Amino acid sequence: MFTIPWKGYEAHNITTFIGQYCHGNQPGHSSPYLYYFVGKQEKAQKILNLIMSKYYRMGPERLAYSGMDDAGEMSAWYVMNALGLYTYSPADPEYLVTVPLFDKIRFDLQGKKFTITKRGSGEGIKKITYAGQKVNGYFIKHSLLQQGKELVIETN
Repeated sequence: MFTIPWKGYEAHNITTFIGQYCHGNQPGHSSPYLYYFVGKQEKAQKILNLIMSKYYRMGPERLAYSGMDDAGEMSAWYVMNALGLYTYSPADPEYLVTVPLFDKIRFDLQGKKFTITKRGSGEGIKKITYAGQKVNGYFIKHSLLQQGKELVIETN
């Protein structure tokens, strides 16, 4: 999907193809994360990093998003991935953990301090802990994050 070139119509800053994947078409945004489900999380992160660095930037037209920012969806996609969390299924109250762009992110959740800490500089996630407890897999529940503790993402 990400390596076979698209040979159809492309519009500047709207379609944003990576192979057959079109980041400018919001319904396909879950495609890069499919690597998580086949044991290749680092491949997903490579694509996420490419999208965040290539299709979201400052340019002559000022802030440039890939595709059209329908109701803020494109910018929300970027913000959530930059934080290291992604709402893979909007119907489930949990997040898929990705590698954040920042080493430390702090939130004030109604008086509770929630922190995301990245350790390491790699694209592969080696270990995820929340409040010192190992997280099994790559998903973390929203209700846990509301407790206001520390989410640590260790990379290799």
